[in-house]
Amino acid sequence: SYLTPRLIAEGLTLLSLALGLGLLHALDADHILAVSGLMSAHPNRAAGRRFCLRWAAGHGLALLSIGAAVLWLGMALPAAFNTYAEGLVGLALLVIAAGVWRDLWRRDIHLHSHAHDGLAPHAHWHRHGGANRTQHRHAHAAVLVGVLHGAAGSAPLLALVPLARLDSPWIGFVYLLVFAVGVAGAMLVFGGLLGAALEKLARDRARPLKLARAGLAVGAMGWGLVFLYGVTGR
Repeated sequence: SYLTPRLIAEGLTLLSLALGLGLLHALDADHILAVSGLMSAHPNRAAGRRFCLRWAAGHGLALLSIGAAVLWLGMALPAAFNTYAEGLVGLALLVIAAGVWRDLWRRDIHLHSHAHDGLAPHAHWHRHGGANRTQHRHAHAAVLVGVLHGAAGSAPLLALVPLARLDSPWIGFVYLLVFAVGVAGAMLVFGGLLGAALEKLARDRARPLKLARAGLAVGAMGWGLVFLYGVTGR
């Protein structure tokens, strides 16, 4: 039999490694800041999960496409590919930061405080006009940013390095797939936690939520500049 205990053990070890690396890779600072900035305008747990899953879908699509091209077509990434991809990620982070700042200071975003019969006064985060269109647009942006992150430096390098020692392209592709599942799982948990935290801030008071969003914008802007400096400084 081709499936000896040793091969099975090695396969399980490899897939466990792929899953663990995917879980860790999802929590890179530039990933967290990008999805946090996009979802912060829609502070609730369900929206947080949706945004993170869409980002993970874009990330996985890019990663699996690159992996398939390398494994089956024998293609090699151009030397400048990662540089340009990282530059696009930096630009995307700056655009996300600018969008958050713009959103913070628009007059049609505010909290409505009111009370229902028998319930304590509470507030709702509210936007006049275009809220659904904005969320839909941000959802598409999450997929696009995920594609950029999947194509940029760390993801392909981290996932594709072990493939040089694999005999079958199918084994390599399964490795990439499990890696992508790990990324999606970690982002799903993160999206739920951050969405719940932002929802609580929106429900309690406006100022803490505003400060949290401003902090995310500053972080995204800082990492965007770091990425662009790294590209232009090479």
